[in-house]
Amino acid sequence: MSHWKKFLVGKWNWMRPVKSIVFIYVVLMLIAVSCSNRFIHQPPAAGYTKELDGISLIKMPNGENIAVSYLPARKGMPTLLWSHGNAEDIGYLRQRHESFHAEGYGILAYDYPGYGISEGSPSEQGCYDAAMTAWEHLTKTLKVAPEHVLIYGQSVGSGASVWLATKVETQGLILVSPFVSAFRAVTKYPLFPGDKFKNLSRMDNVAEPLLVIHGSNDRVISQWHGKKIHDAHAGPKTWHSIEGAGHNDLYIVAEQEIIKAIADFRKECITLKAAHQRNPASPPGKPGA
Repeated sequence: MSHWKKFLVGKWNWMRPVKSIVFIYVVLMLIAVSCSNRFIHQPPAAGYTKELDGISLIKMPNGENIAVSYLPARKGMPTLLWSHGNAEDIGYLRQRHESFHAEGYGILAYDYPGYGISEGSPSEQGCYDAAMTAWEHLTKTLKVAPEHVLIYGQSVGSGASVWLATKVETQGLILVSPFVSAFRAVTKYPLFPGDKFKNLSRMDNVAEPLLVIHGSNDRVISQWHGKKIHDAHAGPKTWHSIEGAGHNDLYIVAEQEIIKAIADFRKECITLKAAHQRNPASPPGKPGA
């Protein structure tokens, strides 16, 4: 019996647990790196067809088409460039977009590659390319001035939104239930290489005023993510906690509260812009002297 035990278990030494830990880490790292797109992106069955009012297909630089939905703003109101969360598309969000549109906001929402009727497969770079394509469609084709655009990103959409905010100048950046990075939404600590959507490390390059909205009971992306992003932003910023809300019921719990928070934030952005016009030496997005 002892002979079989030695054959199956091996001889004990203090390096065995170390080797086991290293082996487990390597296996998990390989899974994280090779399968991350499947874990991060979970597109549902398309919630609309191209016949839905306001839907257009626009071409990305790689030749693939992505779907966009456009509702024009009331005069004097900004347009939200909307990057949605996971397991949803612009069809599923139509009622929510119409709620904002009823308040006067314009909406330019788009689907990432592989979501809705957008072509291609989901990936980090695909989300960035789609965000920039949507931005150029909004500002160049639809002629909406950049200073009248609020970038809006929710959950995984925070990744594309933060990235876009480092590339263009807008009225402001709104992040709803954001994460500091994709991997850390699961591990909390930076354990593996190849992390994606590194929002936290990009905040130094975001000049726009920032609004972060996060549910206090979020069990998918804990509220500390949003707080950490808020604290890392050096410019004007607002933190808004939705008490009692989780990750997927945020608008069910507090739709009007969120709409009001965004309306208040918009007024702050207008005030900051006016202060900058009075004192051009102050960088855009920073309080005037």
